[in-house]
Parts: sequence; structure tokens; C-alpha cells
Amino acid sequence: MKPRRPWSVVPLLLVGASAVAEDEFTLYELLAPDSHRFAITYDVTTEREGDRFFLNPIREGSIASDERVVDQVSGKPLKWEIVTGKQAREAGLTREAVKDEARFVKVELAGPVPHDGQRRIRIFKTYTDAKSYYAEGDRIVFDRGLGIRRNALVLPAGYELVGSTVPAIVSTEADGRVKASFVNDRDDTLPVKVTGRRLAGAAGRAKRAEPRAPPPSAVATSTSAQTPFHRAEQDRVITYWLLAPESGQFRISHDFTVTRSGQRSVHSFVRKGSTVSQATVVDLDTGETLKTYNVTGKEVNALGYYPEPAPDDGVVVQADLPHPLAEGETTRVRVTETYTDADRYFVSDGGLVWDRTLGRPWNLVVLPAGWMLASVSVPAVISLDDPGRIGCRFVNPRNDEVHVVLRARRRP
Repeated sequence: MKPRRPWSVVPLLLVGASAVAEDEFTLYELLAPDSHRFAITYDVTTEREGDRFFLNPIREGSIASDERVVDQVSGKPLKWEIVTGKQAREAGLTREAVKDEARFVKVELAGPVPHDGQRRIRIFKTYTDAKSYYAEGDRIVFDRGLGIRRNALVLPAGYELVGSTVPAIVSTEADGRVKASFVNDRDDTLPVKVTGRRLAGAAGRAKRAEPRAPPPSAVATSTSAQTPFHRAEQDRVITYWLLAPESGQFRISHDFTVTRSGQRSVHSFVRKGSTVSQATVVDLDTGETLKTYNVTGKEVNALGYYPEPAPDDGVVVQADLPHPLAEGETTRVRVTETYTDADRYFVSDGGLVWDRTLGRPWNLVVLPAGWMLASVSVPAVISLDDPGRIGCRFVNPRNDEVHVVLRARRRP
């Protein structure tokens, strides 16, 4: 049985849909405060098979400029145009009710979305929006509801961060600008209000930075080599389907993006204490299944792809890419495996126990059919899927791991 994706990505072709995708990312770079302008870099994936176009709504109240779009797979520019809600509706690009005067960036994808695949694009634009971004004396305020899962904000040069209404990870860029990132663990809009204060002697001027490189793909075995690291920039997604607890087995599906130029294979590092079987790797950009086999950590270390070495005797699932990545190219893959780990998944007092640390931003654990949740040690969003299985979604906004202990018992 093909594993289900933990959260379905709802393309913005379905305008008005409230669902948000776990692999979307938005970077806001605040420009000169008196301009009320901020530059946006938006990474988004669409995976409705056969789609040729993507609609990105221009938020009401914002004036858009400086638009351009690139295909994240090839790094090449894509064709785009601004259309109205009326034009989008007449072209059959939306099945939702939209205002005639609504405006959208209509993107022509590099090709139709393939079967079992996706299209990944990056949209650049600048918004002018005095309601969302304004000055109050020596302070600036960015006050905006964010519906995207992962977001980062960069203050203008010459400003310090003095306020954030939501938990943020903070770092300083090489050019001295302060960056804050936010992970939206909700299923609705996250109300973000960030306040900056002009430093004494600073002119407070800001220019738009050059287009950024892709956020870190986080394919290394740990995050400590990435400096500075923001969990919100990590695009890894993982689902665990717990099998019969007596077996100590669970099925894993995890997605990640590889950005390293020249890389010709991708890897899934098996956690110490676990054994792996039934591994498959799918290239999500094409929908094709890649050749997959096991290698040792020593063999992977010899490739020089990752900043931190794996244990030489470690087990690593390797899949060969169709060709080495060229400069500017990226690829996104889905690795599906069965783990056996009786130390972390076992039976105790007639119930099951799942005891594991989570280092990715989005984690979904699905109980076996016929089991009910008894306890969980950290906050979780709890849901029921169509087959009647309980799912626990854990969002990790931290730069380290969270330790989850989940217990369940059979339904009467």
C-alpha cells in the first residue's frame, strides 16, 4: 500500500482553501520604513496531477511589484503574468468564488505535474502595504497574519529586534541585519507582530538584498554544522505509521530537498539501534522511483557531501539520481522505509509505547488500526484519518530535538 502524504498540499489554484502546506516557506525582508515595502521570497509546491499553471494570490491591501518566478528544480525562470479573479475563473483556474477584481500571479509551470510527483517554484515579489509595515518614531512594526507554515523575517540594516508576539528563533546575518523565524503550528493564520528599534547613529536605510540562495536543505546528519540554523528554514517532513507493536516495526516516509551542486546520490541515514528494510526512494520532481540500496557510513563519508561524518559502520540507504545536480538545480525526494527498533517501539503492560526524539519541523505519528491514544508527553495536534486511525502531529520549532513518549491501548 502506498503511504499517504501526511498533509495534502492544496494548490492555490483552489483559491479560498484554508489548508496550508508543510513545505511552503516565506522570507520577508523589510526595506526602508518610510516606503512601507518588504521583499518576499516564497517557496511553494503544487502536486495536483496534470496542472500546468499555479495561482499565487496578491493579498488584498498590498501593492505588488518586482515579480519574477523560477523553477526550483532547474533554477530557470518561468513565465508569469498578473490576472484578475474574473480572468482566472473564466480560464477554469479556480473552482472557488473569488472577487472579479482580485489579483493573482499566474505561473506557467515547467511542465504538467507528473503522476506521483510535484512542481516546486520560487516566487519573488515586493509588497507595498502601509497597514502591515510602518514606522512609529524610532521603531518599525511588521504586523501581519501569516498562513504559511514556515516564515522568516529580516529587519532593515541599522535596527535591533525589540519585540515579537510569537516565539521566534533569532540570528544576525553576515551583513549585520537581524533575522527572526517563526513556525506556525496552527491550522489557521499565525498573528505575527514584530517590532524593531533604530540603533543610535544608524540612518535606518534599507535596500533590497540580492536574491537569496535556497534555504538549507538540511540533508546533513545533524544541524550543528549549519550556522546560523533556523528550524523554519528546514523543509523536511516525516510520517511514522506504527505497525503491530509486537513486531517493533514502523513504516517511515520522509521528504527532503537536495541542493548541493554535483551531488549524484541521495541518502537516508538509519538511526543507530534501528534496522531498515523495504526502502524505496521516489524523485518527486518526476514521480520516478530511483535505484536504491544500502551502503555504509564510511562509503558515504568518502563522497564528501555532508559537513558532519556518519559513523563508519552506520547503515545508509542510498539512491542514485538520474544525473549529478548542475549549478542552480535542486531535487526533492521521498524516502519510504520500514524500521525495526524494539527499544523505541514496544509493548508494555498490554499497551504500546513509542519513545523517540524528533528533529524535523513536521512529524506525524499514526497509531495502528484498532488502537486508541492513552497519553502523549508533548503537545500534539490529534486527528482521525479515513480508515479510523489516530494521528498525532508534532511541530518542532526548536533547533534541537524534542523527546516524545506516546502510549496507546487497544479499543474495547
